[in-house]
Amino acid sequence: MAAAAAALLAAAGCTSTASAGGSTEPAEIATYAGGQTSFGESFTYANGLVIEVKKPVPFVPTAQAEGLEAADGQPVKVRISIINGSSVEYVPDTLGVTIVSGGKQAEQIIDPGSRIELTGPSRALGRSGVVAFDLAFVVEDPEDLTLSLVPSLGGYDPMVLTTS
Repeated sequence: MAAAAAALLAAAGCTSTASAGGSTEPAEIATYAGGQTSFGESFTYANGLVIEVKKPVPFVPTAQAEGLEAADGQPVKVRISIINGSSVEYVPDTLGVTIVSGGKQAEQIIDPGSRIELTGPSRALGRSGVVAFDLAFVVEDPEDLTLSLVPSLGGYDPMVLTTS
């Protein structure tokens, strides 16, 4: 619990080195190693958080969609599934995803009409909790994608998925 609190404080920018014992050394925050995986395959972080990203599929945005105005390319969506196998709650709206396609940063789409948001739900997942949601992007080339996913602002290295 203390490690989770320290990670939360560090993510919020609270990095005081003061402690009750008078140490001037900053508290160490565990960072779980990321890695390379493929679309459709699960990746498990050392703390038990399991994430799977399905291969992108074509997406037809509704009239309510935002993020298409300045974007040139093809809309796609990815399905992200998370199983919280860790010993602490995980909140999916701390997740961050970026895509590079054809050498260009993809624009993310928000589409309330299709239930597409910028990140996952804000409801906390307890141990063994499961959630799946879609994210959408405008990509240059759907056959040339590199997706980087970070489960939270602090404590995790990215998992990286590529189509080529």
